[in-house]
Amino acid sequence: MTTIAITGYASLDHVAVLDGTPQAGRTTTILQRPQDGWPRLGGGPAFVAMALTAAGIESAVPVSWIGDDAAGQTYRDQLTAKNVSGEGLEAIAGARTPVSVLAYEPDGGCICLYDPGMPAGLTLSPAQRDLLAKADWVCVTIGPSAVNDAVLDTIGEATRLAWVAKHDPRAMSAAQAARFAARADLICFSHAESAFVQAALAEAGQARPGRILIETRGRQGAAITRDGQSTEISAEPISVTDPTGAGDSFAGGVLAALAMGETGPEAIVRSGHAAARRLLLARQISENESALRE
Repeated sequence: MTTIAITGYASLDHVAVLDGTPQAGRTTTILQRPQDGWPRLGGGPAFVAMALTAAGIESAVPVSWIGDDAAGQTYRDQLTAKNVSGEGLEAIAGARTPVSVLAYEPDGGCICLYDPGMPAGLTLSPAQRDLLAKADWVCVTIGPSAVNDAVLDTIGEATRLAWVAKHDPRAMSAAQAARFAARADLICFSHAESAFVQAALAEAGQARPGRILIETRGRQGAAITRDGQSTEISAEPISVTDPTGAGDSFAGGVLAALAMGETGPEAIVRSGHAAARRLLLARQISENESALRE
């Protein structure tokens, strides 16, 4: 059985659709709060793990941090409801469970407010290190800076590493990005992160044999590159108000295909598209149901 451990920030997401762009001194009305989005399980580790679980990977373990508060229990309960293990969670005494407010404007823009709720210097606990050391794959999403170094110091040469890249200097320095670029077997990133990833690749100057790069391009699909050969794979667009987590879900679908032994570039990307589509289709159905109730 393939074990995949996924590191990164936890979040309980609170989603709202607004009637306009917030301005100081003006009240902005919330037009809609999805029933399953206040709060809703969020953060990179959860989205990747949910996609893996939905694709048939039984041992997908988020490695993250929550508070010892009621919100932390809600996070655990929502993981359990999605058949995802909470074995890799550490409850930090006196800390608040991280929360996000995702406020969507009429033009589709999103205002994201994130409260990490955690003390500074967060890193892997001994139990979390043990999980990573035993995993077949380790997937790193955006998370505490100290964890990035701890992951690379913990995993062995045989462990396969996936990096879901996000350009946030507070979470990952340029030097850390170069280390990940040199070590990763799979790098997933959006078109918006392309320059960041390319700079890391140039600084790394080396690559793991057979490394796979996948750049997602929204409605245009994705491009996969392996051994210098690139292939573009289209995607069927889905219109939703709230696309949060689609990129992480895509990465989870790609990982599921690789963990099951898939080698064909198109099949690997199609698995990612399918995972993102599952997430967005469920959101679309929810939005349509809400519109009918109104």
